Amino acid sequence: MVDYSSIRSVHLEISTRCNAACPMCPRNISGYDMDLGYPIHDMRLEEAQSIFTPAFLKQVNNILINGNFGDFVTARDNLKIVRYFVEQNPDIRIEISTNASARPNIWSELGSIPNVVVGFALDGLKDTHNRYRRNTDWDMVISNAKKFIAAGGQAVWRMIQFDYNQHQIEDCKRLARDLGFIKFDPVYDGRDRSPVYNNQGNFLYKIGHDSNVHEYPESALTWKSWTDHGAQPDVRLANYPSLQIKNRVDCHSIKNEEIYITATGEVYPCCWLGMYPKLDYQHAWQHDNFQIKEMINSNNNALEVGIESAVAWFNTVEQSWQKETYQDGRCFKCDQICGRN
Repeated sequence: MVDYSSIRSVHLEISTRCNAACPMCPRNISGYDMDLGYPIHDMRLEEAQSIFTPAFLKQVNNILINGNFGDFVTARDNLKIVRYFVEQNPDIRIEISTNASARPNIWSELGSIPNVVVGFALDGLKDTHNRYRRNTDWDMVISNAKKFIAAGGQAVWRMIQFDYNQHQIEDCKRLARDLGFIKFDPVYDGRDRSPVYNNQGNFLYKIGHDSNVHEYPESALTWKSWTDHGAQPDVRLANYPSLQIKNRVDCHSIKNEEIYITATGEVYPCCWLGMYPKLDYQHAWQHDNFQIKEMINSNNNALEVGIESAVAWFNTVEQSWQKETYQDGRCFKCDQICGRN
């Protein structure tokens, strides 16, 4: 699999904190923010310098800053870390994916740093954006994007398509062009149906149309119990015999020579396997990563052992693809995301 010498790209989670409460994000329960067990941490400059040594950065071509749980704007040392990366490797390309609804003072400076591309999450116009991007401010995102572009930054308008905003796609394209975005990126990633709860756990509305119409529960905790049903390891294992093994795994990590690093320094082949499997994180998003917890046969924290040692366990993932059943240890998540028939 990917070893230290072959790493050319890094997917980095720079923080597990976020200012938004988007439904279908693993950091909350359909918008209801509660303690789901993952660590709350910003990567500090000193930690980034420890993990990304000057020698390591010289072999890396691309860094994507986009976490499973957090957002770039919440990290206290975000600008310092980006500047450090570019100082050590002026040719490195930095791509940042963010809701951009905070820190209005950083965007001009960020736009002046070379080879930085920022994907601004703008899910429609002002009247539809907040239906999914809860707790964000459309006007602030646009203002921050303008500052970034004016300073020379390369901005991408990234819009998740929903049934309620598809009629605005052409208007968003025109606005993106008029404001100086280099690209308009319409995204469809399956986040098309969900209940939405407020921070008290009360039902507000639903996103999308269910094929089997039913009423969502009034309580976010009830919804959690529904979605977590069948997510525990013993239940998942019992279900594995009915699932089809894929013929091959077209591994994203191998193909792109990429690794994923969490905000706390843990290293995984990709973000799909990096949902803090070492923790007893009780949520349906984690339902198959208990396998990864069992595969880690060494310390995979780069802050403690360095990148080279932290990737040593990756071969156990690739070796699992030779096994004939999930009960025997074949990685289900690899088949689910990168498996092909």
